[in-house]
Amino acid sequence: MYGNNGMILKVNLSTGEMNEEPFDREFYMQYLGGNGLIARLIYDNVPPSVNPLEPENSIVFAVGPLTDTPVWGTSRGHVGTISPQTGLFCDSNYGGDFGMAIKRTGYDAIYITGRSPKPVYLSVTKGEAELKDAGIYWGKTTEETIDAVEESAGKGAVASAIGPAGEKEIVFANIICGGKRRGAAGRGGMGAVLGSKNLKAIVAGGGRKTRIADTEGLKNILRERLPDLKKNKGAMTKTGTTALVDMVNSKGMLGTHNNTRETFEYAKDISGDNFLKTYKDKNTACHGCVIACGQKVNVTEGDYSGESVKMPEYETLYAMGSMLDNHDINTIFNGNHICDLMGIDTISMGVTLAFVAECMERGIITEDEIEGRVDFNDGKGMVELIKKTAGKEGIGKFLALGSHRLANLIGKESYKYLYAVQGLECAGHSARGLRGMSLAYSTSTRGGSHHDARPNYPEHSHPDPGFDGIPEYVAESQYFTAVGDSLVICRFIAEGMMGPSAVGENMVKILNCVTGWNIGIDDLRKIGERIYNLERLINVKRGASRKNDVLPYRVMTEPIPDGPAKGRYVPREALDKMLDRYYELRGWNAEGIPTEGKLKELGLN
Repeated sequence: MYGNNGMILKVNLSTGEMNEEPFDREFYMQYLGGNGLIARLIYDNVPPSVNPLEPENSIVFAVGPLTDTPVWGTSRGHVGTISPQTGLFCDSNYGGDFGMAIKRTGYDAIYITGRSPKPVYLSVTKGEAELKDAGIYWGKTTEETIDAVEESAGKGAVASAIGPAGEKEIVFANIICGGKRRGAAGRGGMGAVLGSKNLKAIVAGGGRKTRIADTEGLKNILRERLPDLKKNKGAMTKTGTTALVDMVNSKGMLGTHNNTRETFEYAKDISGDNFLKTYKDKNTACHGCVIACGQKVNVTEGDYSGESVKMPEYETLYAMGSMLDNHDINTIFNGNHICDLMGIDTISMGVTLAFVAECMERGIITEDEIEGRVDFNDGKGMVELIKKTAGKEGIGKFLALGSHRLANLIGKESYKYLYAVQGLECAGHSARGLRGMSLAYSTSTRGGSHHDARPNYPEHSHPDPGFDGIPEYVAESQYFTAVGDSLVICRFIAEGMMGPSAVGENMVKILNCVTGWNIGIDDLRKIGERIYNLERLINVKRGASRKNDVLPYRVMTEPIPDGPAKGRYVPREALDKMLDRYYELRGWNAEGIPTEGKLKELGLN
């Protein structure tokens, strides 16, 4: 078989049992791998009533046909589970080299269920899979754990690990994955699921090479696409995603002061165009990537003063910067690094802090009620609050709930100040100002994520383009991301080389060269549609329907107060009209549930 290995590893942590399960070519032509494979395994094996932190929940690490091929951005991997943060299906794409290491073991997926009676880590190296004692690593940071288990496993092995936040089952704990440029499976509480299973880490390595059907044809396509990739994404080598701060702010769509505003007076202080001139150390890249969008920065103040740490991405600069009215870049460096060490999602952390700060500012909650306080424009205080959250100490016990659960605890009118969808804090692409993201967030299977439908910033975004055509754009973009996450390929590479957010000719050519298939654009688009419908079905089985496809109160009731996007919001009637059209395009009924006819068409009935 070309592209895929045709085999998954199933691990039951409760019993220690491990089994191999084969899949044939026809199966991969339905789901590709990665995200599609994960969704199928979760749908088939996880009871719809399962509590995400109970042993019966499963978590799946998977790779795709493009993983570990000459195609740039394919050292990555994908992971999915039932999220403890949303209670729904959630998947996350991660960088670094861990995905490539899994592919080299000869498996396309590692499916994990059960709960170990003691802390363990899973070693899949040298052709053997075994559970090893992780007692000495429990309580250690992600960095300490990854370094130690990789050294123990030997040359070529790459690890992923949770930190203390995952061990404590904080609902927005993440997983950090090894490599020269370490990545994060950042959203939805993947780290909490591993923590609930007493699984501290996974280390993988092997010598299996991905077989490619048409190597010369693939090389020719890559040579042809390289100029466009460098033209479209080459600037990321200089600044990574940090240049988005200035760009998004210039359009009046940068969430500020818990999204009460969408322009930030001090945006330049937290934009990579500015701070990299002073703090840049060196570029970092995932294996074989020509873009090298990662950076290391030199910290000059705070806990990690004098150290070189990972540069914060745009989403972190938004969540720990503008949303908290914080322009102290060193505190963001420190806060970001602590989150990586502890295994915490920076988006949910920052947006939760901003929510609490506004509730305190408005007198909805007091310092005595939650054993501490959160203030805007207090970077040093933010760093200390992250530490308390990681340890669930004092106010950290409350912050570790995330903003949605905390709002349920606080009550009163606190829900009005949430910036979250389905319990997941929204990313840094405006649900009010960027019209495509309004419907994208509300229909995302994982909640307030920017990775189901992609943010698309037109060169000229004014005057307001309105909502016409948004359902069509969102549906197509969701097909594109489902396919990309199943291949598995870096989102930036896919968008830069294959086009913005639509399944196209270049993606089909590359897949056919790797696999030896002979499918067309419509076939690949149908695969994306099948995968997204399968994710929706998982959520429907867990009670989701139209009632879940909503937006935050502020987004639907409060127009942006100033700046270039002044006056924009998403009134309920506009959202309902988009949902009606979106469901029609999807072949779902008026409640957002896939119809029997659509399921039969996709082979899911």
